[in-house]
Amino acid sequence: MDSYTTLLYVHLLLFVYWLGADVGVFGLALGLKNRAYSCEQRMLLMRLSLTFDMVPRMAMIVVTPVGLHLASRSGLVVVAEPVFVVIWALAAAWMIGEWLAFRRLGQPGAVRFYIINGTFMMIYCCALIGFGISSFMSSWPFADGWIALKVLLAGLVFLVSTMMAVFYAPIEGILQQMEVEGTSNAIEVRLRLQVNRGAFWTVLLFVLLASIGYLGLAKPF
Repeated sequence: MDSYTTLLYVHLLLFVYWLGADVGVFGLALGLKNRAYSCEQRMLLMRLSLTFDMVPRMAMIVVTPVGLHLASRSGLVVVAEPVFVVIWALAAAWMIGEWLAFRRLGQPGAVRFYIINGTFMMIYCCALIGFGISSFMSSWPFADGWIALKVLLAGLVFLVSTMMAVFYAPIEGILQQMEVEGTSNAIEVRLRLQVNRGAFWTVLLFVLLASIGYLGLAKPF
């Protein structure tokens, strides 16, 4: 297997682990709405979802630089070596930040890592959306329409992922309140609403990822 085929295989694996693990996390999140579960059971579901979520988070970070290598090897874009160094340095820093945030779950010190990781995500988001729009307007840096759209959608994926984090984040506080006060209709309504809000963005993420997968396979234009 040559280096290009290896890159393609890794890219596909990352995509599978990203989407597949996110489906599992989504299922755990939906379970939080089940009133038949005790607060302790729902806290366990939340902890499991946060643990499993590390898989798609790592895949999400790495899939972009690997995809850029593939595009470069395919002649779809010209990328200078220093650019790859910068991109991989950002990816490595982001992965470390995600791991440190995960290790500090529930601790006050985790907040600064959430902010740092959110900054990395917005850098990815703005860069990809910007390059996608630029490619449609001036055929730079990507001349082919399908990959320009793929890059643009990838940027939107990071935006949607940010919105998912925003809407899922309050769930921990709601469950902590339930743990102290016990369940009530008001708390259950708040929990259901918050999960549903996050679920909307999660489904949108699945649609975007499916569209990106189709573009990469079919290259329709």
